[in-house]
Amino acid sequence: MPKAITPENLMLIVDESSATGRAVDYITRLLGCHRGVHVYLLHLLPPLPAELLEFGGAEDPRQEQQLQSELHREQQAWIATVKAPARQVLDEAVATLRGAGLFTYEIELAHSDPLDDRDPTISLLKHAQEKHCHTIVVGNHTHPWFRKLTGSSLIEQLLRHTNE
Repeated sequence: MPKAITPENLMLIVDESSATGRAVDYITRLLGCHRGVHVYLLHLLPPLPAELLEFGGAEDPRQEQQLQSELHREQQAWIATVKAPARQVLDEAVATLRGAGLFTYEIELAHSDPLDDRDPTISLLKHAQEKHCHTIVVGNHTHPWFRKLTGSSLIEQLLRHTNE
């Protein structure tokens, strides 16, 4: 008697690279027509640039509040700018997964929060834990900004943190 397939959650880290497309194709081949699989697509955003993290402050509380509001608007504008290219990637990933037989309710989309001051790898693993994902799929050559930030690839950092 064949073993029953139990619901499984997996996370796919996406970006605008061709590696993401290959990872989506891999998942569709891996899943086939299995039911009960939930795919969580996470677009990992780079951290905010240093100039958008904080400002020097002001003596006058009203001016301080105005500067804080301006900084918040600039942060949100920057976040919208880095999210925009992901829209097409996420839409294509969803279309491919739907074409492989997944239902819309089995696919969830999210972006990491660049305002999160944790290490991006820790943040990613926290997302996976919150979504009960037992598998994380990452394309081999994704997120070049991550290597510049940490000195190693996202995959190397994930392996390092999961083995600790």
